[in-house]
Amino acid sequence: MRIIVVIILLSFLATACNNENENKVIYLVRHAEKDVTPKNDPPLTTDGVIRSVDLASWFNDIKVDSIFSTDYARTRETAEPVAERQNLQISLYEPKNFATKLKALKVDTILVIGHSNTILEEIEALGFEKPQKEIKESEYDKIFELRFASGEVITHSYGSKYKE
Repeated sequence: MRIIVVIILLSFLATACNNENENKVIYLVRHAEKDVTPKNDPPLTTDGVIRSVDLASWFNDIKVDSIFSTDYARTRETAEPVAERQNLQISLYEPKNFATKLKALKVDTILVIGHSNTILEEIEALGFEKPQKEIKESEYDKIFELRFASGEVITHSYGSKYKE
């Protein structure tokens, strides 16, 4: 009888461990429109600031648990309105091997602000298919929603001129 109880408990434990990412959703967003100067770390343009506020509005009904940004003015400035509304701190990250850290986090909803040359690679590193071949230099309006339970990537457009 004890063996049966132990087997049942182990099967429940195994199921719980296998489903640890079941509710995890990661949103990956390229930073908003950046200025042209200074070249090494430009801030957001006026349009970029507006878009960052639009991003915060897009997340009004979504409770974000963690926000990550690379250590550049444009990514931090894109994340700030969301962080302020959600009362969260922005954690800085390096793209290299970041997917492993994201998978290990014990939170359900994560927002990552990155770059045109890192977002799609992060999506692949997290085990999902790229939703598009590349992010164009002029493309600032996408939110990539990765749903771990279903394995799907949902692409949203956001910003004052976009309505879903």
